[in-house]
Amino acid sequence: MLTRPAAIIALALLAFVPLALAHEGATGVVKERMDLMDTQKEAMKVIGQMAKGKVPFDAAKAAEAAGEIERTSKQIPDLFPEGTGGHPSEAKPEVWTKWDEFTGDAEGLDTAARDLILALEAPGAPNWKVQFKGVIDACKTCHKTFRMEDE
Repeated sequence: MLTRPAAIIALALLAFVPLALAHEGATGVVKERMDLMDTQKEAMKVIGQMAKGKVPFDAAKAAEAAGEIERTSKQIPDLFPEGTGGHPSEAKPEVWTKWDEFTGDAEGLDTAARDLILALEAPGAPNWKVQFKGVIDACKTCHKTFRMEDE
């Protein structure tokens, strides 16, 4: 029987299994972009936990996470050079056939993240959740068109 600390460690390690499997076989720029998306996902979790009331709202921490999304959104187009589709990539061919739309979606995420930062910096941050929804929508828009569904 596992002790409580051992069980906690085991559960923590299990949390990384899906991530490891999702990136299995990924190398080079494909792995770089998967890692970047994971960074964005973690930043979204930080803000999302606050939006759901699961952790206390902290405008500075939320702004830091939004800054990470803004910073990484600028890198997205460079991480999708032509010819980097196919397994293990989750990118649809539309990334390259609709390049202007794809890069426009990345710019939309950058703008939404910047708007969220500004909302978080406002006294009392009254509209931050509205702006956070804008970030969520920007992610969904791009994923709907340019990312293969999880199986």
